[in-house]
Amino acid sequence: MGVGKTTTATAVAEELGFALRDSDADILALTGTTGREQAEDHGVVHLHRLDADVLLSALAGSEPTVISVAASVVEHDECRQALRHNATVIVLALEPGALVERIATGDHRRPMDTTTIKAVAARRAPLFAAVADLTLDASESTNELMSSIVAFVGRPRPAGNRSGE
Repeated sequence: MGVGKTTTATAVAEELGFALRDSDADILALTGTTGREQAEDHGVVHLHRLDADVLLSALAGSEPTVISVAASVVEHDECRQALRHNATVIVLALEPGALVERIATGDHRRPMDTTTIKAVAARRAPLFAAVADLTLDASESTNELMSSIVAFVGRPRPAGNRSGE
């Protein structure tokens, strides 16, 4: 939350010509409310289950897709297994103080203080390490992040120009 995953994912999807799935947009389309509203009305556990369901649905697709999903999915074993086997995982990381500032500016985000963010980050760090193919500093510009991700995953080759065709 607040690292710029939607903005970065949108830029990467556009650059690669891939479809984009975003958990915030998917939850809004599915429920008619934002993730923040889901957390307020039904609890954080419910919101995190929705995030997990959105990720698993997105990973089940067959076309190349950039997926922007909440970090909470890493706490679900089923999601970690699906990520390990079906995705290239890019983690955007940002120091807690900067996250608190960014979170405060978005009305779709749940408010969190530095202490909570540090505790959540510490709990999730080994889980991210287990699935991440690449971790980037989210304080970089969107263009820098997009360029790093595209360089890491490589550009898709045009149809009919693949080796063996």
